[in-house]
Amino acid sequence: MDTLTAQSEPAQSGQVRHALVNTIGPPLLLVVMIIGFFWKLTLTRQFTWFESPDMGNQVLPWQNVQAMAFHQGQFPAWDPYLWGGQSLIGQAQPGTAYPLNWILYALPLREGHIRTGYLHWYMALIHVLAGLFGYWLCRDLERTRLASVIGGVAFALAGAVGSTDWPQMLNGMIWAPLVFLFLLRAARGRRPWLSAALSGFFLGISWLSGHHQVPIFLTYAMAGVWLFFLFHEKRINWGMLRLAAVFVLFLVLTSALQILPAYEYGRLARRWVGTPDPIGWNEVVPYSVHREHGLKLFAIFGVILPGVHDEVDPYVGLIILSLAVLGIAVWWSDGRVRILSVLAMAGLLFSLGYQNVLHGVLYSALPLVEKARTPAMAAFLFNFGAAILAAYGFDGLSAHRESGWPRRITLWLAATGALLLLIILGVMISKQLRVDHDDRIILVGVIGLIAGALFVAHQKGNLGTTALGVGCLLLLLMDLGNSTGYTYAELLDKTRGVYLRQFTENGDILAWVRKQPGPFRIQFDPKELPFNYGDWFGVDVFGGYTASLPSNMVRIRFYSDRTRNLYGAKYWIGRAPSDSYNIEVYKFQNGLKAYESPGALPRVWTVHKAVAITSESQILPAYGAPQFDQRHETFFLGETPKLSACGGDDRAALVRSDFSTVVIQADMQCPGMVVLSDNWFPGWTATVDGQAARIWEAYTAIRAVEVPAGSHRIEMHYRPRTVMLGAWMLALSVGGLVALAWLGRSR
Repeated sequence: MDTLTAQSEPAQSGQVRHALVNTIGPPLLLVVMIIGFFWKLTLTRQFTWFESPDMGNQVLPWQNVQAMAFHQGQFPAWDPYLWGGQSLIGQAQPGTAYPLNWILYALPLREGHIRTGYLHWYMALIHVLAGLFGYWLCRDLERTRLASVIGGVAFALAGAVGSTDWPQMLNGMIWAPLVFLFLLRAARGRRPWLSAALSGFFLGISWLSGHHQVPIFLTYAMAGVWLFFLFHEKRINWGMLRLAAVFVLFLVLTSALQILPAYEYGRLARRWVGTPDPIGWNEVVPYSVHREHGLKLFAIFGVILPGVHDEVDPYVGLIILSLAVLGIAVWWSDGRVRILSVLAMAGLLFSLGYQNVLHGVLYSALPLVEKARTPAMAAFLFNFGAAILAAYGFDGLSAHRESGWPRRITLWLAATGALLLLIILGVMISKQLRVDHDDRIILVGVIGLIAGALFVAHQKGNLGTTALGVGCLLLLLMDLGNSTGYTYAELLDKTRGVYLRQFTENGDILAWVRKQPGPFRIQFDPKELPFNYGDWFGVDVFGGYTASLPSNMVRIRFYSDRTRNLYGAKYWIGRAPSDSYNIEVYKFQNGLKAYESPGALPRVWTVHKAVAITSESQILPAYGAPQFDQRHETFFLGETPKLSACGGDDRAALVRSDFSTVVIQADMQCPGMVVLSDNWFPGWTATVDGQAARIWEAYTAIRAVEVPAGSHRIEMHYRPRTVMLGAWMLALSVGGLVALAWLGRSR
């Protein structure tokens, strides 16, 4: 008996090790492959993904200012450095509410700034998550481990997911596999309540990521799947309806941390969408804007030809497309394959925008679709569907050998590859094509021929399934490497990497600014220094590369000299003065000059005269009247405080200003109003000597507080109810998931 036990224990231990390797090995291989695929970002310091105006001028400073806030022990709900301050979380795009970003912001800074090396790894790790999520979905769909790795690689590295650099959009895309995974689990009755809740939770996480476009498309796609399950038996499935309600509940609870402040900000802001003037929340994004940002018809060829695209790169390559078609052909009887096929085609057709009449119908009929001004982004649904279907197709090569479809796909692959090579050769012979410019298309043809040869060898029994999978993966990495990451800027190239260099150049400007007695704001000529200087260096700038501004600031003409003075823009930095009143005070090494504006108001001042106006139409006449003295009087829309006039000079000083707190010390000769040249916005509260005080909207744009005679300490704190409520709702969502998981386990 002892001998038998001794012999069985090693066998059991070996089985455990084998099971562990099978469980951990494939996803670990997937992680290693994706990190290696992004070698330009993870293994060298010679490349960057920031080389574009949006990335360098806006996204990188956004990430930096939020990291600065985290290291000061504050949550970056408010950005105090641009345009007189505005809600950072309300703008949504910075991704302030996205929990995974908080890990990035908490990492150590270098010389007070977020490290670009961390951001390079951040981009790679986003794709790692995408690959793992795709792998887990494929495994849940009963795909083999090797097929699931192929599906994960295809989802993470191909198409819109592979080529999108905007993290606020990419972070919204990667959750699609988990949303779909748990929706399908709920539909087939596998811990249905928890699964429905998890599906809604992960869709809510997609909404937290930042930009609204991808979550809008994903939400409508999942709504279509739910409707299918509700009515596919030609009558309402009441059980599925209850699960759908749970899904919606957890979606709302999870996404509230971003949606509530974004809705609040959207109602009180004007957004630039590609029209001559910014639009408000209640104004429809014109269809002409959608027309400009759809996937052009020629980009359909970009599905198999790298570099053929405009707005969004739909490239998946010959292998993924061939396997996806094979998956549809041999697994069509599987309802999940039909759903994935519809999702993929719907995403591709919708991304065409105005070239598909159904897009116009949906634009007109469905809420929020008009807010998603780039229909081309819906191509990520095609990317998602094709990737998962490719896993089905790979399994179909072995599971459906008797079908004629593997042979047809093999012939199509080889013929397409050969045709591409012949076309390229013919064009080259006619001297119409430079090989060094378009050689990626040559690789597509070569890969098609090699993949076709591998498929033939497998069908004839000369190549095993594992060897075929390894070969497909290697070809995939080569193929997708000529699309995803292909255009990353090489920093050693002096004509590239200009957006990173701008953060380290012109150090004498920053040194001069920091030496000037303050507080004050500066303004830059955007043609000379276009990036968000304030968010990068933590200085107050009247300006910034943003997509929106508070409406109250726009309506007093934020670009006018009077408004610049109102916000305390004391210095203009450019090659020439911004107006005739500017006085040159300093010249920098690069030829830029600092000009002082004598009319700029201090950051804090007092007034003892207030005028009431009754309608918005009176704002500009009152504001621009020659007799209006903005240094000593103010006006209000509607209710107006009663101020006292007195002799003598008041004193007011800005003691502290950061992401959530402003402290002012004021000495008043008689009751009056202390004005702060920061934007008025809901969520700011005030106290005078510890007693609650109302914040008035002085000049219909900036903050002011009534203060009695004497010496007083004024404090303002940004504590928006929308953020507080959203945080509680997110916590409730997590708590609900824990409770459902515990109840399910106990049963």
